[in-house]
Amino acid sequence: MPIDLDVLQPAHVAGHAVLKADLGVGGRNLVVISGIARPEWGIKDDTTHREVCRLQLREPAGTMEQSTVHVGLASIGNDDTSWAFATDQARLEVNEAGELVLVTNLALMGEPSTLNRFAYQVVLTTRIVVTEITGTISWPTSMFRPASPSPAGVSGVFSVMANDRTTTEVTGGLGGTIEHLTPITPGEIVSVIISEDTCRATYRIAEPPKGRQLKVTVAQSGLQGPGEVTVDPVVPNGDLVTLTVAQPVRAGVDFTAGTFKGPA
Repeated sequence: MPIDLDVLQPAHVAGHAVLKADLGVGGRNLVVISGIARPEWGIKDDTTHREVCRLQLREPAGTMEQSTVHVGLASIGNDDTSWAFATDQARLEVNEAGELVLVTNLALMGEPSTLNRFAYQVVLTTRIVVTEITGTISWPTSMFRPASPSPAGVSGVFSVMANDRTTTEVTGGLGGTIEHLTPITPGEIVSVIISEDTCRATYRIAEPPKGRQLKVTVAQSGLQGPGEVTVDPVVPNGDLVTLTVAQPVRAGVDFTAGTFKGPA
């Protein structure tokens, strides 16, 4: 089985460090990542075993231009038997979230032998891919007329949020799915248009994460109607967004406000 490590887990790495420098041209950055991985891989066998270690570096890959990777043994152990220790190959990959992953091919032999740690250094130049979600919120002017056609005119009325969305399948009974939302990136109102019948606010969510299913929600406090005021996506499920390195921007995630009177 592959050895999965994550720099966010203190037991998986030691001395992890990241150095970044803005090269000043079109969002290009120089990134240097170094540390010591701790696979703690041990065997008791006189034949050579090979395994792949995947270290989640938790750094955005952006548009990677050039890179070099160096790894080397840092801590090994053997009980006075024939042995083999190796870091045969190392390379960079990009996961679904657009983050860097260090993939290292390890080899080990001995009765027993342990490959406790190996050092790594990654140097790359990359162009940052900026993510963004934009859309509009429309409502009848009769519900609320802003004092001015500026973002300040709707201050406190709308709260826009990109949420990490996961689901749980319900077993038994009628079944179904339970939705779980975790707020992660707030949005902001950037412009407002006021007309006699309808008002429209444009919002922007800057740098939400890539590679995860997000749900945009709009909460309101200030719209007045004859029933319960709801703010819903114009297109059913149009509030569900997944951004990628290839498609980092999503526009047209639009909402409209209305009223729900409920049963008589």
